[in-house]
Amino acid sequence: MATLQELIKEKILVIDGAMGTQIQALEIAPEQWEGKEGCNELLNVTCKDAISKIHRGYLLAGADIIKTNTFGALPWVLEDYGIGARAYELARAGVEIVKEACAEFTTEQKPRFTAAAFGPGTKLPSLGHIGYDAMYEGYKEAARGAIDGGCDLFLIETAQDPLQIKAALHAIHDAQNALHVKLPIMVSVTIELSGTMLIGTDATTIAAILEPFDILSLGFNCGTGPEQVEKHVKTLSSVWGKPISVHANAGLPQNRGGYTFYPMGPREFTELQEKFTEIAGVSILGGCCGTTPQHILELSKRVEGKKPLAPKGEMPRSITSLFETRALKQDPAPFLIGERSNATGSKAFRELLLAEDYNGTLSVAQQQVRSGAHGIDVSVGFAGRDEYKDTKEVMGRYVQKILLPLMPDTTQVPALEVALKLIGGKPIINSVNLEDGMEKFDKVCSLAKRFGAALVCLTIDEVGMAKSKEQKVAIAERIYTLATQKHGIHPEDLVFDLLTFTVGSGDAEYHTAAIETIEAIREFHALHPEVGFVLGVSNISFGLAKHAREYLNSVFLHHCVEAGLSMAIVNVKNTLPMHKISEVDKKICEDLLFNHREEGDPLFKFIDHFAGVVENKDESDAAYLAMSTKEKISTLLIDGDKERMLTLLPTAKDEIAAEVIVNEILIDAMKVVGELFGSGKMQLPFVLQSAEVMKAAVDFLQPYLPKTEKNTTTTLIIGTVKGDVHDVGKNLVDIILSNNGFKVINIGIKADLEKFLEALKEHNADAIGMSGLLVKSTNVMKENLEAMQKMGIKIPVILGGAALTDTFVEEFCRPIYDGPIYYCKDAFEGITAMSRIETKNYDTSFSRVVLENSVNRATKEAKEIPPFHELKMPSRDIAIPTPPFWGRRVLKTDVKELAFSWINHKILFAQRWGYSGKGQSKDEKQKQLDEVLWPAFERIKADIERLGLFEPTIIYGYYPARSSENHLYLFDESEGYFSEKEVNRESIDAIKARAIKTFDFPRQNRNPYRSLSDFIHPDRHDVLALTCVSAGAKFSAYEKELYDAGNFTEYFFVHGLGVELAEALAEIAHKQIRLDLGIAEKEGHSLRDVQMKRYLGCRYSFGYPACPALEDTKIIFDLLKPEEFGIELSETFQIHPEQSTTAIVMHHREALYFNV
Repeated sequence: MATLQELIKEKILVIDGAMGTQIQALEIAPEQWEGKEGCNELLNVTCKDAISKIHRGYLLAGADIIKTNTFGALPWVLEDYGIGARAYELARAGVEIVKEACAEFTTEQKPRFTAAAFGPGTKLPSLGHIGYDAMYEGYKEAARGAIDGGCDLFLIETAQDPLQIKAALHAIHDAQNALHVKLPIMVSVTIELSGTMLIGTDATTIAAILEPFDILSLGFNCGTGPEQVEKHVKTLSSVWGKPISVHANAGLPQNRGGYTFYPMGPREFTELQEKFTEIAGVSILGGCCGTTPQHILELSKRVEGKKPLAPKGEMPRSITSLFETRALKQDPAPFLIGERSNATGSKAFRELLLAEDYNGTLSVAQQQVRSGAHGIDVSVGFAGRDEYKDTKEVMGRYVQKILLPLMPDTTQVPALEVALKLIGGKPIINSVNLEDGMEKFDKVCSLAKRFGAALVCLTIDEVGMAKSKEQKVAIAERIYTLATQKHGIHPEDLVFDLLTFTVGSGDAEYHTAAIETIEAIREFHALHPEVGFVLGVSNISFGLAKHAREYLNSVFLHHCVEAGLSMAIVNVKNTLPMHKISEVDKKICEDLLFNHREEGDPLFKFIDHFAGVVENKDESDAAYLAMSTKEKISTLLIDGDKERMLTLLPTAKDEIAAEVIVNEILIDAMKVVGELFGSGKMQLPFVLQSAEVMKAAVDFLQPYLPKTEKNTTTTLIIGTVKGDVHDVGKNLVDIILSNNGFKVINIGIKADLEKFLEALKEHNADAIGMSGLLVKSTNVMKENLEAMQKMGIKIPVILGGAALTDTFVEEFCRPIYDGPIYYCKDAFEGITAMSRIETKNYDTSFSRVVLENSVNRATKEAKEIPPFHELKMPSRDIAIPTPPFWGRRVLKTDVKELAFSWINHKILFAQRWGYSGKGQSKDEKQKQLDEVLWPAFERIKADIERLGLFEPTIIYGYYPARSSENHLYLFDESEGYFSEKEVNRESIDAIKARAIKTFDFPRQNRNPYRSLSDFIHPDRHDVLALTCVSAGAKFSAYEKELYDAGNFTEYFFVHGLGVELAEALAEIAHKQIRLDLGIAEKEGHSLRDVQMKRYLGCRYSFGYPACPALEDTKIIFDLLKPEEFGIELSETFQIHPEQSTTAIVMHHREALYFNV
């Protein structure tokens, strides 16, 4: 029987639909809930037959993979119901039910698979709701139960936090090892309407994070319907090289009278899901919320017999934060690692650490972000400090609040492990070496492999630090072999630090320190071009004057990058661009670096030359200093920079009244934060950061506020309503309101009305806030309001939660409750509501942004196009040519040299290279041609030939065609003709159903009202030629090398010539077509006869006026199959390599270029 791994390559697999939706439809006796209503996993032991019936419904519908009812069979979830110890039991029971059902339906031809499905629970580890270790142990317990129950695979679904996924993967892996099994693991994340996971991670970033892990597939479920997730599937397809799964909701949920309604029926849902089979890598389809066995039955029928398109996504090797991805090899190099969050190297950071001002350390990182760093090195180790504790405190903050990837930097394995258990993104570890022998080396490499991290490798062995080039290369080779072969770390995740030593000491041993390092990088880069290189650049200048070091560091960095350095640990703020260093300064630095002693001791020359040099201020600081005090306050709050805010406020309060700062500047800035959050431009952790800054600012200014200010605090009782255990949103409201000066009494989850009212009385509160994620929770809110109305309570109520809508509140809540009801869609509307309640303003309306389904566009009034039969068509009195073959063919002629003769030099020089000659005399233009342009052309042509960059491909073909008004139908090559007698002359209506492809071209709205289809005969089969050409992929790689090396002019010249070579190939293909069709009457009869004017017919590329639909390029790809030659079409219908082009060719003598 075929395995899952085999089947996923051969057929689209169908995963089942919603479990919760089906359970909600069951009539479950109260005793079966055991007083724990809402704990669906409990039904695995109390209501086994009903659960089994749901699974069998999906099996009957044709599902290949059946998910277990174990979504919340995790200790920290079950603990909300007081049964945390039953995770193993309920997970095993859930698997056994499915396994038994699958056994009855499995056949040799259609095996069925039991997927042990686990959700994220109700806590996000990256926000500190739960620790990695607790989450790991919980998943491990559940995984043991699933394995013992006999599951065939694991599914981590509805994931909202990459750190949660890592904990689950580690737990499942370790459980499998302990029980001696190896099962595939699927991972499925939830992308919200904001375009990211709840924590703020997008599709590209989650792909980069999970790429190192051994998983069967990555995909999406829940959150949205098929339409909304499509763009994310396409993005994932472009970057992910393994199978992709999609099990979306049946549309976006609607709240109808307190009940969830998913609008998509089986047919509509299936039509949209089926489209995913056209996306490379999509191999598993199914349903989530709102889908039923009917949806899965329809889907199973549609995809029957379909083979998935092989995955082909790829991306540069990268590291990531939770929020963004950065390629390890930047273009241009280097990847800049900020070095100031370092207790040893930065006095400011060390003092914050010693004072245990952990929040203050964020300012150090934020300054590096502003200065342009690509990642942040974090090193908290310092004599006398508890590194384990400091790592937890600092890294726990950085992962939430710093956008950039992190580099945990420590020599202590326990501290490194705690850091990795906090980082949800893909970090780079600094570092590993052989100084302490194999045991420690193996521990660090094992952690890098386990957590999917990149790794910095220092050239230190048991003898000591490598100083000579030979030592550096030898130790690096040894580490490379151990890391890749023994530990299985991907070579591209290795970054070597070949070490450098100061040239500023005067010690003769180190006179050549820079040379040894630069040449070692050059040599090892040649041996292993796949690895990266990093240096602590400032080591080269240790002991020299502070600001003089900036010059030496910058020149040294430049030479290292030219040798192959891809990453640098630097103070980004103090790194100078080479163009800002004078030739004199540069020579002084290079004399010291390269030990030039012809003019005396280069060290003394350096010291004398740079004596008295002053600090180089960076642009971001300059921009900040240029702001007004009001602008500074606003900017610091939006940036979440508490440290600088608290430094600014003591003087700001003397310039601007404290109450103005609080009530106007800070409140307005928080509104901006709210707008950024609402529009998806700011992720949740950064909102919290701004809220904390707000609170700190208000606390500082409190003593300076007028005494007439309120002496009591407006108080809100907030809780998640009965039956609902979701508290992320409610806690966010708590944080933001608390940090904006309101008192919040948080009564937790599953709070019944009595608990709300007890707290209301105890705290003499001003309002009640009810939260809930589930649709049934909206019903509970409505019931609570009815009960409060009967009790005569009319206190203001704030309602919030994902399932609420304006319509539900208006139609079902306001009519039954006389008190004010504020429906707040986010925490920022909560601030508005509480501010109104505070002033007894019971206006409950909010200015919502209404999204219309249609977009109003200002359009020109179009002229009415006459009926088709009144239009004058091109002449039909022409001979229609017969091609020498039908279908596709590759032009085998060697056209390398020929292509250069077909280049349009006028376009190359003027448009590609930018030498327009505008304003020049005739003599000046000729001089430029003779002395600049032609020599450059010949030189670059010679380089292209020498390096073998030009690898031309020409594919073309002929297909039977017929027009019908704006449509152009293409038919299979078997309908082609080789004589007049064989020409098909059936009516178009009788044959158009047989067409294999159809173009729908636009028509001019002015005389002669032309459409491209007009040039093809409507009453008999005609011929349409298609072409696809490419100059090859090596151009792009060479251009990148030039760019990385800073050779921008050469890069520009090579790129322009490469693009024009592709155009030349297209001209050659067109010439070949004219020769084949016998319409090269006014031209020479060979490919070598260059003729770009006076030829018959026209060549049209998609995207141009007469045929603007870029997506029609896919038709050419479908027929000519250029993928076989490495030419690919992106999801946005761009062709790769860039030096490629496609076209359709019309033979009609009246064919011309026109605008529509």
